[in-house]
Amino acid sequence: MQLFFDPETVALIGASATPFRPGNQLSQNLEICFGERFYPVNPRTKKIGDRDSYPSILEVPASIDVAIIFIQASQVPKAVEQCADKGIKRVIIESGGFAEVGPEGKALHDRCLAVAREADMRLWGPNCMGCINVTKQKVLSFLIPMMWQGRFMPGRVSLVVQSGMLSAGFLASILYKRPFGLSKVASIGNKMDVDEVDLLEYLVSEHDTGVIAMYLESMGRGRRFLELARSTSKPIVVLKAGRTDFGREAANSHTAAMAQDDRVLDSALRQAGVIRVRGMTELLDVARSLGMVEHRGQGRARVAILSFSGGAGVVASDMLHDHGLELAKLRPETLARIKQVFPEWMEPANPVDVYPAIEKHGPDEPIRKSLEAVMEDPEVDAVFIHIFAAPVDVPLFNYGHMSRILEEYKKQMVVWIMGAGEGAEKMTRELEKRGIPVVDEIGKGVRIIAALAGRR
Repeated sequence: MQLFFDPETVALIGASATPFRPGNQLSQNLEICFGERFYPVNPRTKKIGDRDSYPSILEVPASIDVAIIFIQASQVPKAVEQCADKGIKRVIIESGGFAEVGPEGKALHDRCLAVAREADMRLWGPNCMGCINVTKQKVLSFLIPMMWQGRFMPGRVSLVVQSGMLSAGFLASILYKRPFGLSKVASIGNKMDVDEVDLLEYLVSEHDTGVIAMYLESMGRGRRFLELARSTSKPIVVLKAGRTDFGREAANSHTAAMAQDDRVLDSALRQAGVIRVRGMTELLDVARSLGMVEHRGQGRARVAILSFSGGAGVVASDMLHDHGLELAKLRPETLARIKQVFPEWMEPANPVDVYPAIEKHGPDEPIRKSLEAVMEDPEVDAVFIHIFAAPVDVPLFNYGHMSRILEEYKKQMVVWIMGAGEGAEKMTRELEKRGIPVVDEIGKGVRIIAALAGRR
């Protein structure tokens, strides 16, 4: 797998000089990333951008680490044969039109695979967007160049997606909506040869990856997948589509995914320590949060809630229960410390409604002292803070204090911000650069607390 992600020389069979075509976008990406070590192949043109084009992969005057094929499906088996004759051991097929379209496509699939096995070649795809090494800035995908140039942030999360365009959608959301650091991105499509197990084996041992997030429509080697999941301390987050009969039928027509009993799979994933999520936004939110946090819990999550609203505290308490989490029973000495900043008429409890104290003292002291009290309480494993952000920048947190107390007690902390504008944006930046996840919905916050605590 390392050679797929970090080749020195790359050839593209199906390079295009036509603007806005995927083959042209792929050509641009490869020229940007590899320069003179990129070799376009197209018998109908002599130039692709600034590079000479070759009529056949056999005429490329270099040893090629990875060949990418992006031509009509019926022509792909011949191209794979030529790659074998050239001695190329890694081939990515980004074309569609194989097993997902029926018997004729399945026959093409089988021909390609037979050639690859005879030549000791690994095939990636087909029907996919290839792979991206964010750490090394190598893009072997037809992602639009303007989408990624200057936007990739190297980080700890690696993303595996069994879909072509969905991987582009995930990347668009990551790059433009809630940016976070990525290590590797893999779109594996029909999994003719390379599958999620190959990638999991690689990512578990690959030092740049700290969190593995996967969208899968099928799991062909489930036993090995579960063995790998149990063997690693790296969090693995999985969105497994095809949970229902309707979903399984749709998955089969999309990537030729085979049906599986979802109840059995769900139990097996849980036992292997895999964090299973139910939606695309949840997959990215959980992976993103795990990627920024240094310390994780060991399974128990007794949560203290600090809220600007009694109602929000009640809603969060219900959601904690729904996720099998506990509302922490604060010790008497903790409640006594919080009482020092509360109005005389109000007795603190968990959830801690800090708004009356904010009315009396302003925001800094009640939030700081209440947070310090619950973080020191041995009955508390995680703190869920709710805050209302004004449209303008009003200082509500002592960020230095939060960093110190987080490092001292190594407990989980998540912040839900209700509001918008400059204040919310600045608060989010300040908290997240200190390793404190910020969410825009209570439910997201509860799900992330469960994941950070080691709950599956």
